[in-house]
Amino acid sequence: MSIKVLKALIALILLSASISLAQAQQPGTPPAVQYTAETALCTGVQDRMPVGEAQDFPADVGKVYLWCKVGGATAGETVIHHVWLRDGNEMADVELSLKGSPWRTWSCKTIPPEWAGDWEVKVVGPDGGVIKSIPFTVGKQAKPVQSEGQ
Repeated sequence: MSIKVLKALIALILLSASISLAQAQQPGTPPAVQYTAETALCTGVQDRMPVGEAQDFPADVGKVYLWCKVGGATAGETVIHHVWLRDGNEMADVELSLKGSPWRTWSCKTIPPEWAGDWEVKVVGPDGGVIKSIPFTVGKQAKPVQSEGQ
């Protein structure tokens, strides 16, 4: 390969990289937002903090709350969702507005005893992506531990 061809190839590679970099940093393009969520499943919220935290709830729990503290939100513009699922089926979709970052918020789901089973709550960001998924159970008894030889 001649020196001229090699120089032209290097110049072409540098030009291509410069164009890609310029396109990635165009003004007016908002940077990608990284949302974070600290969460707790609980039986209530007092003074904006979770109480009665658990992963497994009795069938007669009545209501289960998902408390979360979300970071990365833009004041007055951000809406997230708590999507409540029972045995993989959507039972509720609660829209929550975030007015700053970090922002504490919560939703609850009334759960009658006959809805015992495997549950999950997904914290879904404004772009539809799942920020966090929290599994829990209602009305299931822990399996007894068997000792060796039984």
